[in-house]
Amino acid sequence: MKDFIRPAGRLRLLPVAARLTYSVFLGFTVVALVESAWLGADMLGADLSRIDTYYAGKASPPPSAAASAAPSGGPILDLPSDVLPQAPADPMPVRKLLEVTHFHLFTMPVYLMILAHLFMLSRLQQRAKLAWISAGTLAVILHIAAPWLSRSGSAGSTAFYAASGALLFVSFGVMCMVPLYEMWTPTPTPTRDPQEP
Repeated sequence: MKDFIRPAGRLRLLPVAARLTYSVFLGFTVVALVESAWLGADMLGADLSRIDTYYAGKASPPPSAAASAAPSGGPILDLPSDVLPQAPADPMPVRKLLEVTHFHLFTMPVYLMILAHLFMLSRLQQRAKLAWISAGTLAVILHIAAPWLSRSGSAGSTAFYAASGALLFVSFGVMCMVPLYEMWTPTPTPTRDPQEP
């Protein structure tokens, strides 16, 4: 805790063991951010095209024959699709959303707190620190709310989900990479003017 009492910009001066420990944590954070994006793309589609099906249970339209045909340079035949439209399913059960929300309410704020503490040790201006920590806090709130809005199937829920995920990825990424960079790059030493006595 004594490191948080010192002036900002002391990440490079932390003991090597502390820097290694924090770096391992931040490394896992980078992997977790990438894995979260991968998981989201697998569940909902990279373009979030399956979000209404996953959360709200809405039917997804069948792929068109023209869209599914491989480009071969020849003519495209407009044939009826053998794929039947998917029947609508029930929305995601409230119980499942409650369980996911319960887990995220206990873990995401703790993760945010750890990242924010490390980020506060950086050399950035206080305004920048406050802005990025606020962005991370807002992202956590919005991303916990996003599945509930998506379950309702309301207009704009896909954009809301995408915006919350992007804000979470960027804000956590910045709060991760700045301390990691500062811990392992040498602090610039002030150059002395040779004409000074």
